[in-house]
Amino acid sequence: MGLEIERKFLVRQKDLPELRGGEYIIQGYLSEKPAVRYRLLGDSIKITVKEIRSDGSRMEIETVNHQSTPEERAALERLSLVPPVEKVRYRIPYGGLIWEIDKYQKKNSGLITVDVEIPEIGYPLTFPDWVDSEREITSDSRFFNLSLGRNPYSQW
Repeated sequence: MGLEIERKFLVRQKDLPELRGGEYIIQGYLSEKPAVRYRLLGDSIKITVKEIRSDGSRMEIETVNHQSTPEERAALERLSLVPPVEKVRYRIPYGGLIWEIDKYQKKNSGLITVDVEIPEIGYPLTFPDWVDSEREITSDSRFFNLSLGRNPYSQW
């Protein structure tokens, strides 16, 4: 079991560096509380259980099936609470941390966010130029992936 502390921001799209080597992710949810999320990553399925704590951190348990079948993948999509969200994730190191840029696809096309996992609450961040540090969306539920499945960005 791990403990995760993340912050999420919008990006300045015109200032983004060239993005290469992204990973295509199909992400859906089987439960809201606790959050039970699956990610389809190539032939793999990653199931994650997350529980948000009062201090903003999250308890996290993950398991991976490296060789899933088409039937297993279809079953997860069929069991999803909302339509899965699709995105391409890019990882960029900066300031001793890994910044994960999500470029959303299909009904969420046009939305680009960045998450950064920090080692402790209150950790001081140094921002890359392309992160809009004034537009933190960590607690804005509209940008939660489950919410984007329910109410896609293209419908805002």
